[in-house]
Amino acid sequence: MKTVMQTLTRRLPVLLLLCFFSPLSTAQEFNWAPDYPVGATIPMLEAPDQNGTVQTLDSLSGEKGLVLVFNRSFDWCPYCKAQLVGLQEASANLEAAGLNIATITYDAVDTLKLVEEDLDISFAMLHDEAITHVNAFNILNTSYEPDSFAYGVPQPGIMLVSPQGVIQAKFAEENFRIRPDWSDVIEAAARL
Repeated sequence: MKTVMQTLTRRLPVLLLLCFFSPLSTAQEFNWAPDYPVGATIPMLEAPDQNGTVQTLDSLSGEKGLVLVFNRSFDWCPYCKAQLVGLQEASANLEAAGLNIATITYDAVDTLKLVEEDLDISFAMLHDEAITHVNAFNILNTSYEPDSFAYGVPQPGIMLVSPQGVIQAKFAEENFRIRPDWSDVIEAAARL
């Protein structure tokens, strides 16, 4: 009769192969905003915030730059709302690292204002008019047809951008239901 150890020893190579080719390893290979790798300069950033004031990279940046968060919608996306609450909780640490914060969605300015008031948000929430920025960054979620209410949402993600517009770090997950951990973003911000 075979011992448990003999069985495990024979199956170990198969188990190791499964570990290397699991969905976990493929998720790490996801390249969000591939046209804009770390080190690239972002396209022009100019959009109205939740108060209707047009903001730019210059007006938004802190001493070390900006945490720019692309979201689907704060109106109807529960994953985006949860991420926004987490971002508000992380904001003091990010600001202590010299970074200001801005989110950007296709949500209307008045919707963003309501979300700001409901969730007590302390940073800029930008309206991406005509999905200008989603298209410029080439991060449009192509799962939706133009007649869908969700057409225009991005594949969500986060960029740390210097005051000069250089991408210093990027964070994203292939599955929009999963969002990067704010502790990883804070750690990267502290290294800038």
